[in-house]
Amino acid sequence: MKRIWMVTALVVAVFGAACGGSNETHEASTANAPARDGKDDKTVAFTAADLDQFERGLRAEIDAVKAAQKRAASATTAQERGEAMQAQWESATIPAGAEASGLSDDRYRDVRSAVNGVFTTLDFQGKIDGPLSIDLERADAATKARVSGDAFADVTPEAATALRARMERLVPIWSEYKSLVAVAG
Repeated sequence: MKRIWMVTALVVAVFGAACGGSNETHEASTANAPARDGKDDKTVAFTAADLDQFERGLRAEIDAVKAAQKRAASATTAQERGEAMQAQWESATIPAGAEASGLSDDRYRDVRSAVNGVFTTLDFQGKIDGPLSIDLERADAATKARVSGDAFADVTPEAATALRARMERLVPIWSEYKSLVAVAG
């Protein structure tokens, strides 16, 4: 039974990642839209310092997911298992990441969302060694356009420069996080 549940969780997580996430995730990301630079409604601004703080926060999120997975593995009741699984969700890990980063919750979410968008696109394009993949034959037109476009299009040139300078450090951390949450351990 546990194996079936884990396979179901994997399918849901992978499908959600390929389709852009759940409505809850979409609503949360829409409600906490990334900081804009004022020049273009699509352009996200963040600094090198923001990325350094984001790195600390994402490491804390990884620790939170691992701790929750450990609790789920040793849970003796369905309720304990369910609570441990919920502790792996972004709704639980993002606040821990924000606290560890030293950024406000909203700012952490903004930077996280922007970095995730860039890295997801780069991963789908095969330009970074990440855990995600996409079947473009089955993707809608908007997804195809996103994947074929510039992964850095939604960030300011300064933010893109800062992110490119830190990709060697951030991509492995991002990949670890995505792998943890996609396969539920």
